[in-house]
Amino acid sequence: MKKIGYVIPVFPTLSETFVGVEIRAMKALGHPVQTYAFSPGQHFQPADDELKQHCRYLSTAPTYPFEGLWNIHRCHTFLRQQKGFTYLSLLRQGLQLAYLAKRDQCEHLHAHFAWHSTATAIVAAKLLNISVSFVGHGADIYATPQDIDSKLKAASFICAVTKEMQNELQTATKSPVLHIPCGIDASQYPPLNTNWQPKKDFLFIGRLVEKKGLGTLLYALSQLPPDTNLDIVGDGPLRPGLNQLAYQLGLNSHNRPQVHFLGHKESAWYRQHANDYKALVAPFTIAPNGDKDTGPLVIKEAMALGLPVITTDLSGCDEILEKQYGLQVPMNDHSALADAMAYLRHQPASALAPLREKAFKRVMDQFTARTQAQKLSAQVEAS
Repeated sequence: MKKIGYVIPVFPTLSETFVGVEIRAMKALGHPVQTYAFSPGQHFQPADDELKQHCRYLSTAPTYPFEGLWNIHRCHTFLRQQKGFTYLSLLRQGLQLAYLAKRDQCEHLHAHFAWHSTATAIVAAKLLNISVSFVGHGADIYATPQDIDSKLKAASFICAVTKEMQNELQTATKSPVLHIPCGIDASQYPPLNTNWQPKKDFLFIGRLVEKKGLGTLLYALSQLPPDTNLDIVGDGPLRPGLNQLAYQLGLNSHNRPQVHFLGHKESAWYRQHANDYKALVAPFTIAPNGDKDTGPLVIKEAMALGLPVITTDLSGCDEILEKQYGLQVPMNDHSALADAMAYLRHQPASALAPLREKAFKRVMDQFTARTQAQKLSAQVEAS
């Protein structure tokens, strides 16, 4: 099977575990894989440590691998079309990646995020005359796209993590656009726990950024009975402001709902503690700059762990839950969110068993990393 060079902006990093999951799934299918990145991440999941040890960073290549210049005519037009990067700097990094990929005998380059990593992968692939693809995620498509039209036309094929994105991108290119959502590693999830007796109420997991809707969540929590509790796992730039908002809403005061900011946790923590909670609350929204979550992995993980989901009507959530595998409310509506949380909180565990079973079956049938890797592998082999 073709050897694939994965091109990633920062690797590994804590909030992008889907990359490592996909790579391991492709290797399990028989693809040799080599990872390339522009810089290493400071925090990452232990599962990605082995991949990190073998990752090659562009800085390890010669600064100017001149032998690749013989094929510059292959990428000249694409280089001229890029407005987000200077011609020479992008050419230099493309030459560096081509140098490494040729030494490693890569037959296909696959980039995550339609930014600099994709531009560099396309330049390198054209220099080497091999196929190339990229994955569009969220901010790279909706918030801060960079020369996306030229990348869509230059790639051998494109992967979109939602059907909505697939339809939008396909209108701009004749290259195939595949719907390949991020999947879970099914081997890391135990059978559904039928003896589920949660002791806590609600859990949020994710980066503390605008598109997660955490302000709406705190307002909703403030409307619930005083014995309600919420644990927030994750960190990010909004944490100081969220702490201040919690204080202003009187949360954590005597006879008021409680919220606890637990900071970063490893992925194993989620699997170990998910059954302690009554539900995952993920009030996704669209940030002012257009950024939004697309097919959120945290929802799929909750379904695999038997944790009921309360989320919003964001399109990526619709595609996962289809209105029947969890509770959904309008975005930015804290009253509707509070009602959904209150409803689910008062349901006995036995009453939620059918929902948990349906959600578990759906994620294991539709959203495993192996299922998605098989679709990606078939397209790589055909390119």
